[in-house]
Amino acid sequence: LAVAIHLLATPYTKVEESFNLQACHDTLQHGWNIDAWDHLQFPGAVPRSFVGALATSIFAFPLSQILRGPALLRLVRLVVGSISVVAHARFRAVIAKEWGVT
Repeated sequence: LAVAIHLLATPYTKVEESFNLQACHDTLQHGWNIDAWDHLQFPGAVPRSFVGALATSIFAFPLSQILRGPALLRLVRLVVGSISVVAHARFRAVIAKEWGVT
């Protein structure tokens, strides 16, 4: 719920997110047509991993077939936020199991 509220309150991205969002866009919109991927033409100043964007795109793929433009951007940001919430919840559970709840 918090991720969805944040998404509605701040629908646009920060500069720090732009590379990964562009990579998600390229995989979701262009698929295996690697020549069409923008991040190959504009790789940025710092080499980056593509693994996170690929994993995000895999989760977003089913709905990406019907969404375009800003809706696709919001979908990708919702997937990233949801993965983050699940990862933090799992981390909290492991810590609580190991050291107990205080």
